Amino acid sequence: MANTIVKKRSLIPGKTSELVIDAPHIASHAKPGNFIILRVSEKGERVPLTIADVDKAAGTITIVYLVLGKTTAMLEELQEGDSILDLCGPLGKPTDIGERGAVICVGGGTGIAAMHHIAKGHHEAGNKVIAIIGARTKDLLLFEDELKTFADEVLVCTDDGSYGRKGLVTDLLVDLLKQDAGVREVVAVGPVPMMAAVSEATRPFGVKTTVSLNAIMVDGIGMCGACRVTVGGQMKFACVDGPEFDGHKVDFTELGARLKAFRPLEAGSLDGYHECQCRSGEGKKAPKKKKALAPRVPMPHQAPEERVKNFKEVALGYTMQLAMEEARRCLQCKKPGCVAGCPVEVPIPQFIEFLAAGHVEHAYKAIKTANSLPAICGRVCPQEIQCEGACILAKKGQPVAIGRLERFVADEYLHRDACDLLRDDAEMACALIDHNKKVACIGSGPSSLTVAGYLASRGCKVTVFEALHEPGGVLVYGIPEFRLPKTKIVQKEIHALKQLEVDFELNSVGGKTFTIQDLFDQGYKSVFLGVGAGLPRFLAIPGENAVGVFSANEYLTRVNLGRAYDFPDYDTPIICGKRVTVYGGGNVAMDAARTALRLGAETVHIVYRRTVDSMPARREEIEHAIEEGVIMECLAQPLKFLVDENDRLRGVSLQKMELGQPDESGRRSPQPIPGEIYELETDLAVIAVGTRANPVLLENEPRLKTNKWGYIEVNEDTCETSIPNVFAGGDIVTGAATVILAAGAGRKAAKEIARRLGIEQ
Repeated sequence: MANTIVKKRSLIPGKTSELVIDAPHIASHAKPGNFIILRVSEKGERVPLTIADVDKAAGTITIVYLVLGKTTAMLEELQEGDSILDLCGPLGKPTDIGERGAVICVGGGTGIAAMHHIAKGHHEAGNKVIAIIGARTKDLLLFEDELKTFADEVLVCTDDGSYGRKGLVTDLLVDLLKQDAGVREVVAVGPVPMMAAVSEATRPFGVKTTVSLNAIMVDGIGMCGACRVTVGGQMKFACVDGPEFDGHKVDFTELGARLKAFRPLEAGSLDGYHECQCRSGEGKKAPKKKKALAPRVPMPHQAPEERVKNFKEVALGYTMQLAMEEARRCLQCKKPGCVAGCPVEVPIPQFIEFLAAGHVEHAYKAIKTANSLPAICGRVCPQEIQCEGACILAKKGQPVAIGRLERFVADEYLHRDACDLLRDDAEMACALIDHNKKVACIGSGPSSLTVAGYLASRGCKVTVFEALHEPGGVLVYGIPEFRLPKTKIVQKEIHALKQLEVDFELNSVGGKTFTIQDLFDQGYKSVFLGVGAGLPRFLAIPGENAVGVFSANEYLTRVNLGRAYDFPDYDTPIICGKRVTVYGGGNVAMDAARTALRLGAETVHIVYRRTVDSMPARREEIEHAIEEGVIMECLAQPLKFLVDENDRLRGVSLQKMELGQPDESGRRSPQPIPGEIYELETDLAVIAVGTRANPVLLENEPRLKTNKWGYIEVNEDTCETSIPNVFAGGDIVTGAATVILAAGAGRKAAKEIARRLGIEQ
C-alpha cells in the first residue's frame, strides 16, 4: 500500500528516526538531492524532508527526521504498517553529479542522512567520496555505518571529543583541503550555521561548495515563494531553483533570520498553548451611491463589523423571491450584449427568463449548456467587465445582477444528482464510462475541472493529477473562504465529478512524479495541462526578503489551504501582523487585505501607484474592502522595506506619485513627485503584483513550445500544444487571468478531445 511505513528505526530515541516508506511512484523518479513534502494529519502542516535513500526495485524511499515541532512529533508516533496521509515528490532539482575526481561530503545532524544519498550518487558516478560527519556528542551521530559501505573515507568529529576527533567538521575539512588531495567539490548538508561555516572555510581554497537548503516551504512546487533565498544577489526559490546552491553566494544571515520566523508559533503549537486571536476592526462606510433609475436587488451580506471576525462567506445569496425580482429586471434584448461579453457564452437571457418564472431546473440546465462551474463562476468572475458590463441597463443605471443570479441558480440546484450537475445537454443522459477513452488532466483548477466535467459526462474515463493534497487548484489555495466556500461549493462540484468516476490523484507532480510520456504509456489518449501560472512576482526592492514580507501566494495558501486562520487547531502557522500593507490593486490584493483584517490586523493599507478607479480588482471586492476598513494608500510606490536589527520588517519607504499627461492611448501614467518620500509603519507586507510561469513541468518537458514569457503556446482554435494530443489552458497559457477564462479554455479543449475520440462531431 502506497505511503505505508515498511520499516522504522530509532536513531536517537525520542528525537530522530528513520522511516522506509512504500512510495513506488516517487522512488521510480527520485534522484540524489530531491526532497519530498509530507503531511501527517488532515489538519497537518506540509513539511519538506530530503530523501536519504531510494530502493527503486523495492519501490521505497528513506527519510530521516528530527522531532522539532508538532508534525514531526506526530510522525514519530507512527509505527510500521501505518500510512502517511500525504507524500508528494520527488521535488527540487537533483544534485549535479558528474566526473569530479574527489568529493568531500560534509553532514551535520539529520543532514548526515540527507547527505548520504548525495554521497552515494557521487560514488556510483565513479568519484572518490570522503565523508565528514559531526555532532555534539557520540550518541547524536547518524549513518556512520551506512556511509562506510561505499565512501572511501569516513571521518568523524564530536564537539566534546566523546568520539572521533574533538572539534568541528570545518576543522577536519580545512586539514583535508590543505593536503591538496585533488578535491574538486565540497557538498554540505545540515544546520544553516554549519553550512555557512563550511562555505567560509572553503572560500580561501577556491573549491566549489554546494549546500542544500530545505527552507520554509508551503507547497514545494514554486507557487508560494516562501522558500526564497538570496544567491549571488538574486532571489531564488529553493524548491524549484534548488534546493542546492553555491554556498559562496548564499546570504546565510538573511536565510537564518527567515528560518526563525515561525519558531515561536511552531513551539506554541507543539505545547498547545498558542492561539491566534482575531480582532474586529471598525469598518469605514463606503460613500452612498446615487440612486439608479432601475436599481438592482441588493445582495444580503454579513455586516462588516461581524464578517471581519470570521471566514464565512460575506455575500449571503439571494432568496428565491429576491432572485425572481432581480431576474424580472432583464429586458430580454433581441441582440443580447451580455452573451457576447461572456467568455463561455452562457445563454443569459434564457436562463434569466426561466428564473423569472420560477423554473430553477430549466435555468440551471440552460447555464450548463455553456458553463461547467456556475456556482464558482457566479462568485468569482469579474461580471462587471464581462456580461454585466455589456448589459444595456448599464448605460442608464445598474445592469442586471447576472453573476448573482447564476450563483443563486447553481446553489439551488446543487442537491441534484451528479450527471445533472455536469451534463450540459438537457435532453441527454450521461453516457456510461468507457475505460478505453482515457484522458488525463494535470492540475485541478477551473480549466481542468471543466475538461473533466465535459468529458466524463460524455463517457470518458478522466483522471485528474494534482500536486497538492486537495483538489481545486486556485479555487482552494488562492480564493479565501469568505469569498468562495470550500465545503459548500468547491467540494460539492468535485464530489459531482467523482460520482462520474473521475479519479483524483493527489500529491502527484507533473514533470516530477510522472512525465507526459508516462501517461501516454499508461494508455491515456489525450492530456490536458491546467497547471496554472503560480510562480509569484516580487517588487525587486531592498528588504523584501525580510522576516514579515510575504508573497500573496504564500500568505493566502497558508490561510486557505493550510487553514492557518484556525491555528493551532490546524498546524500551519501564520504571522498575524498588526499593521499590514498589501502591494497591488487586483483581486488577489483585496483577498490578502481582507484576510489580514480577519487575522486581527489593526490597520491594513493597500499600496497602489495609481488611483482606486484604476485598480483592476472587481468593483464589488474594492467596495467590500473599504467597507471593512481597508485603507487605500493610492498614488504611492514602494522604494524599500525597512528592517530592525533582527532583520524583521518595521516599515516601508514610499514614493508619492502623481498622474502625468495622457499618452497616445489616453492613459495617464504615474510619475514620482520629486522629494515626496515618506515612511509607513508596517510589521507585515504582502506582495500581490502578479505571477509568472511555473517551471516545474515545463523544464521537464522540453517538447512543449513556450513563448518569450515562458507560457505554453497553443493552437487558438483547439488549445493543442506543440505535442500532439496534449492540450493546455488557463493561466499557464494566458498568464494570470480569471476563473471563467480558464473554464472557457478548458471547454474549448474538451470539445476538441471529444471530437478526436469520436464522441462528438
